[in-house]
Amino acid sequence: MDRKTGRAVFVIALVAAVACIAAGVFNVWKSFERFDNNILNEKDTQFYSLMRSGDIGIENSINAIEREAETFLSRERLKSEIENWKDSGKTDRLKSYIAGNTLTPNPIYADLVMYNKDKILCSASGNTGYTSVTGIDANSMHFCTDGNGIYYLAYNHEASGGISYDVLIDLTKLYSSAIGISPERETMLVDYTSTLMLTSDAEGVIVKPVNEDTDEKTANFRDYLIRCQEEGISDGMSVELTDDRGESYTARMVALPSGSTVNGEFAIGILANYEEAIAPSRAAAEEILLYGGLAMLGVVGLLLLLIFMRRENATSSAELRVLKKKNETMEEINQKMQALAHHQRLETIGTMTASIAHDFNNLLTPIMGYSIMTMEMLPADATDLQENLMEIYDASVKAKDIVTRLAELTKRGKEENFAEIEVDEIIRSALKVTLPAKPKEVEVKANFNAEGNLIKADSTQISQMVMNIVLNAYDAMRDEGGTLLVSTRISGEEVVLRFKDTGCGMDTETLSRIFDPFYTTKESGKGTGLGLAIVAQIVETHGGKIYVDSEPGKGTEFRIYIPLVGADVESLAWGPGGEGKFDTKRYSVNLIRKELARIQAEKEEEADAQK
Repeated sequence: MDRKTGRAVFVIALVAAVACIAAGVFNVWKSFERFDNNILNEKDTQFYSLMRSGDIGIENSINAIEREAETFLSRERLKSEIENWKDSGKTDRLKSYIAGNTLTPNPIYADLVMYNKDKILCSASGNTGYTSVTGIDANSMHFCTDGNGIYYLAYNHEASGGISYDVLIDLTKLYSSAIGISPERETMLVDYTSTLMLTSDAEGVIVKPVNEDTDEKTANFRDYLIRCQEEGISDGMSVELTDDRGESYTARMVALPSGSTVNGEFAIGILANYEEAIAPSRAAAEEILLYGGLAMLGVVGLLLLLIFMRRENATSSAELRVLKKKNETMEEINQKMQALAHHQRLETIGTMTASIAHDFNNLLTPIMGYSIMTMEMLPADATDLQENLMEIYDASVKAKDIVTRLAELTKRGKEENFAEIEVDEIIRSALKVTLPAKPKEVEVKANFNAEGNLIKADSTQISQMVMNIVLNAYDAMRDEGGTLLVSTRISGEEVVLRFKDTGCGMDTETLSRIFDPFYTTKESGKGTGLGLAIVAQIVETHGGKIYVDSEPGKGTEFRIYIPLVGADVESLAWGPGGEGKFDTKRYSVNLIRKELARIQAEKEEEADAQK
């Protein structure tokens, strides 16, 4: 090749190299552009997901308070109070009933206002200075203010005879519960009439008219959201803003108009610093490009090393898999051995209890009998001896109760003892039995909604289960007093039994062991630790499930699910008015004789069964 030809080849090669470099730089630039667009689309998708989540939260909160309002406003008691007001012209009773409405526990509830021919008659809070700022829409919603610059979303309920109601929703609490406050982004709500806007800052939620002065960033965000609202479009755009230090940055605004939301009352928008979101990813991409070449050189050397070490690594991996398999096998064996040991301990307890229960009762029967007989032979003025003998009898009764509980723990329900029973009736009876043990400071409330529904069960065991839980609740509230709520309801193919007390509650460690046999937190002599273990066994025997929620200082709740047989029939609640209460009765000599006769009869039945 002569010099001229060589020079031409060099020029061609140089041009090709420059062209490749230029093409590479151009493609890198385009790649970064596509990367930025992908990040932008990803962030928009994330923002739309967040807005949809907030949208659903708003809808659920509004629907919940609407359902509660419809329930309260359809009560016969409310209609009766309205008739009384119309007849007497006095509003005292009506105002008192409205003030005690059942909506107050709802976190977004603000007030309940009653209108008579479009004029405010009364409200739950006593405030009658509310005025509407928007008309009532197709969802029976409108916005109003109390005159102090506080705005509310109101659900309007029309009743008969010119009566109507507004259930006021606290907009700040609705925003906090459904949207939340995030330092990474600003979320704004604008109502469907573009009258009010809701946003937040470091101090909390802000609710004000859209035409009120605000800072430049919020104003731009508000105007963009209103424009999307008016045009009915879901859109996103990037804008240049200035931060608190006077430095400009790129922000991203994404809007979802009220016509595209499920709640239908608010348009939702999100404003976030786009540069902060994309900066880490862009920096990572630049570093990947910068160090990619070095990495490729390292890869070549690493491939050579890997080829050399492949055989040795394959052998090591095989040995590691064998060791891992052995370790997993040993762990499984250890777990099974622990479970077997626990099962054997329970079987040992059952065998021991079954063998000693009969003999122990034989020993207790003469103790109880002779103590009563001796007490009857004493003169009337021998009160000290009578009390001593009564202590002997009471101790014998407690010992017999412990043996009975142990025996019940080791027995499963017999199928022949199962029958179709009405669970509400069984619980009523069990509650009546426990009332003599109820402390004076404890209030029992009942709400039965499973009447007419049947379960296949052993009525004695169900009664025992209820009494064990109720007596534990009494003990938890004995010092400070409180309320025990007992209720039933139907859930699908199951009846749900709920026992909720306001007692001392339990910590996590105690809660994890309450169903263990012999575990108790009570003082010595006041508990055997078998009550809840028997409850768990009874629930399992009946094919049910039991759940426990508890927190120290806030009480305990038991929920028991038992399969149903029969139809779903609604019934009125029992108990809140105080029905079914009994006075505590003391033991008399006749009652003690009856108890002794019952014990003797049980003994004879056991003897006949052994024959």
